[in-house]
This record gives sequence, C-alpha cells and structure tokens, in this order.
Amino acid sequence: LEEYQKERKTSILLASHNMAEVERLCSSVLMMNKGTIIDEGNPRELIIKHQRKNMEEVFLKLTKENYEFK
Repeated sequence: LEEYQKERKTSILLASHNMAEVERLCSSVLMMNKGTIIDEGNPRELIIKHQRKNMEEVFLKLTKENYEFK
C-alpha cells in the first residue's frame, strides 16, 4: 500500500482495527465508535492528545466503555 500510494500520489482509505498498522501507514485517522466519529487527527497528535504510548492505547481509551461489563 505504501509503495502504491507513493507511486500514484493518491489517497487510500484503510479501515482497520490493527492500530500498529494504522500508526505506521496513516497520515490522518478518524476514530469511530458505533458509526460516530469520536476523534480525529494524525497518529502522533492523537497519541499526544490522549497521553498514551501508541495508537493501540488511544483506541482502548476511546472505546473503553464498550469493553466494560455492566
């Protein structure tokens, strides 16, 4: 994907739950929960904004309520 994007100078829409992949490949991220955008920015901005070490931790923080048992 990286090579294709560089060669064609085009945007690629990537839907993924693999946050390491998102962090490595994406320059712009929309975080969604139940079809609603809950945050957006580039991976570095999101990591800093949410005071986390990586995008996996950002994802878990933003979607935490979905994993809690009630």
